[in-house]
Amino acid sequence: MIQYLIQTFSFFMKEFHDVRRQPRLMISLVGGPLLVLAAFGATFRSANPFISTVLVWPESGIPGINQDQAASFFSEYFYLAEVTTNREEAMQMLDEGRVDVVQIIPEINLAQVGDRERPEIQVLSNTVDPNAEAWIRSLAFGEVNFINQQLLSQEAVQAQDKAREVAGELETTQSQFEQISQTFDEEKIEQTRELITELRPLLANLSSTLPPESIAQANLSPELSRLHRDLDILVDDLDELENALSQGEAQTQIERLNSSTEEIRTLRETITIFVNTPSENITSPVRETYTNLRGSAYSLVVFYAPSVLALLVQQLAITLASLGLVRERQMGTFEMFRVSPLKLSQIIFGKSLAYIFYVTIAGITLTVLLTLINVPMPANIGQTLLLLVVLATASVGIGFVISATSRTDSQAIQLTMLVLLLSIFFTGFFLPISGFSWPAWIIAALIPMTHAIEGLQELMLVGTNATGVWTGLVLIILLSYGLVLLIMRRQYRKVLD
Repeated sequence: MIQYLIQTFSFFMKEFHDVRRQPRLMISLVGGPLLVLAAFGATFRSANPFISTVLVWPESGIPGINQDQAASFFSEYFYLAEVTTNREEAMQMLDEGRVDVVQIIPEINLAQVGDRERPEIQVLSNTVDPNAEAWIRSLAFGEVNFINQQLLSQEAVQAQDKAREVAGELETTQSQFEQISQTFDEEKIEQTRELITELRPLLANLSSTLPPESIAQANLSPELSRLHRDLDILVDDLDELENALSQGEAQTQIERLNSSTEEIRTLRETITIFVNTPSENITSPVRETYTNLRGSAYSLVVFYAPSVLALLVQQLAITLASLGLVRERQMGTFEMFRVSPLKLSQIIFGKSLAYIFYVTIAGITLTVLLTLINVPMPANIGQTLLLLVVLATASVGIGFVISATSRTDSQAIQLTMLVLLLSIFFTGFFLPISGFSWPAWIIAALIPMTHAIEGLQELMLVGTNATGVWTGLVLIILLSYGLVLLIMRRQYRKVLD
């Protein structure tokens, strides 16, 4: 057993000194990517597409919406290059590539809008970028909501003004109904009919001025819904009062008159609540508030730092290991190893120890250096160290599989680059793996970086211990080293054949 360990340790020292004599290799593999990350962090501003737009505003404007107010709102999301009333000029700017989007605001007059005729805001672009198109459509949806909200708010203000006028007339009518009920006779019946006749147009006018009840229900506006309800109740009560005046007995007439008086009082109270409610609460009583219980999200640079760390550690390990066995085979050293008492497992184990040692040191160095760009230190240093060691071991195993199946250095380098591409696209590095169909999940599960990203994010960003990542990495280690021993044992035995 001691002899086995000594022979294994000899390969560790061989690879250790082999890498040590190439300091530029370590500097380029570790320092280069770190400089790229630092440059990215120092210059990055926003992940949102930069989209310039020209706004075509109707010549007659939009009642209740100021052009400057709208332009200010639009410029929060787009770079507003120009506001014009000339559609042809705007389309020419789009065709010449001076702007990315043209937004054409139509003439809007709510009084003339029918059930099948709705003003349409046109958003035009020539983009070929699907991300930019999704962003444009999302922002355009927000702008449509803004304009709709302004128009509804304006309509609510007009309805409140009208309701104030009607409230004064209702007060007068209520007072007269109360007086009539005290000395009710034939003369009062005619006077009541005249008051009802005068009241009906006011109520009809108020009803037509109010935003539709469907809007009240859709926007969950209780003040507007209640006003519609009480208005309908009073109209029905006045109908019953007229019928009683024409056909009923005196007692019934007085009861209906008192009922109408009470309904007028109720409607006045509802109007008072309605006119004292802010117009924006009538059209949008529900509002959104967002609270991040952690305080705030990390910047994109900090968020992606654990992923970059996992990528660097993995690729450093794969790069070193992918050339390890190929180089020995090309140099003819396998022939010497074959005639010696060395076992294949000792060669693999010794080389692995050296590569894992260097990669772990590099990973620790990078973890410390990442604090320079405000990446938090891991919550559990011991687990982080263990995760780096297991990640390096799994990655070295993948590198040995590449080395065992490659005949030349060029083939090994090409396969290493293929693993790099797979790691970028299928590990959740910048595209969530949940966005792919299930075959991609198998690829992701076979790449060490997939599990390491989850673990490093939990340790460095969430501040909790890594959970659920060890099983995947251990299975990759067993699978990769099993394949290496299976492939290389056959090659090792055939060296002298």
